[in-house]
Amino acid sequence: MTASPRCALVGCQLLAALLFTSAAVSATLPPAPAAAVAPSPPFPSAPRSEARFTPTLVYQDRVLSEDTVWRGEVLVEGSLTVAPQATLSIEPGTVVRFRRGNKQTPLLVVQGRLLAVGAKEAPILFTSAFAVPAASDWQGVMLLGSEKKNVLENCRIEGAQSGVEALFSTLALKNVRVERSATGMRFQDTLLTMEGGGVFDCDLGLSLADSEATLRQASVEGNRQGISAKRSSLYLFEPQISANKAALSADDCRLKIQGGSVLGNGSGVTLGGCQGSVVGVLFTRNAEHALSLRGSRLRVNANQISGNGGHGLVVYDGASVAWDNAIYDNAGYDLYNAGTETFRAPGNWWRGVVPRIFTNGGQGKVSYAPVLGDRPGRL
Repeated sequence: MTASPRCALVGCQLLAALLFTSAAVSATLPPAPAAAVAPSPPFPSAPRSEARFTPTLVYQDRVLSEDTVWRGEVLVEGSLTVAPQATLSIEPGTVVRFRRGNKQTPLLVVQGRLLAVGAKEAPILFTSAFAVPAASDWQGVMLLGSEKKNVLENCRIEGAQSGVEALFSTLALKNVRVERSATGMRFQDTLLTMEGGGVFDCDLGLSLADSEATLRQASVEGNRQGISAKRSSLYLFEPQISANKAALSADDCRLKIQGGSVLGNGSGVTLGGCQGSVVGVLFTRNAEHALSLRGSRLRVNANQISGNGGHGLVVYDGASVAWDNAIYDNAGYDLYNAGTETFRAPGNWWRGVVPRIFTNGGQGKVSYAPVLGDRPGRL
């Protein structure tokens, strides 16, 4: 039996009506929520492997009350203290490792005397128990109220919270390197002499507070903050300060920088409320300013300040004086007076061109006559 043409037409009309109604209803309904996607579980951090070592001495929480000598390999787990009446002597080539043995971060506290004298061919190593040390694996070497003749010579310290920390102490460092630590060296109310060595790849290289420090031919390289000094007396002789995010910041210090270089840093030397001198320093290739002086009374003499990415010399007042310098080819101004006082910069060499000087809209004048026609002989 065949359907009539009329019935076929009615069927088609009914089917079309149903399809239109279905589409309209779907358009008015809210979209179906997307299926929740479970977050991928974080990749577990790979366990860190320990270095292979066989310690001859193992210490946990303990006080050394008698004179002690270390040689070979030594393991410290916990807090080890050298009592006020005792001396700890460490022989060349000794490796001292620190491993967390309980909840306390391991450290060496010296209230007596520390004599860690290595040799150039056999330095002493202070490090963590891991094969690849990382900052804050252990706390560090702390001198606490020790005013005896403490000496570290030909030593390397790595992976610490504060590589060397001295509080109300006296310390002599010679060829001591601190690397890959949160703070390389920290000194508070301490008398410090340092020759050679330096701080490398730390968050803060060298911190000084209320201390007297003499540093000769020390290197400060690759740190986030190179040197931070407050209320201290600081003498830097031929320092090499390079590749730090900020080179040196000092507040309310007696400061003398003689020779050396400040190069390839983010910002250069920033001084506030300081007095002293900056003589014979090469300031170059710093991304921001080379030397900034605020409220400071300094002699700025015989320096080369050139090729910096920001301003060369930045001043905020007229308390300092600059002469006999070579100041040129800085991307910003060679001399930038951000204050309202006259800054005196007579007798400098500007590479034979008119000095590029900012005077703060005429409020901060710069007195720069006479201009040297030839580059100063020592530069």
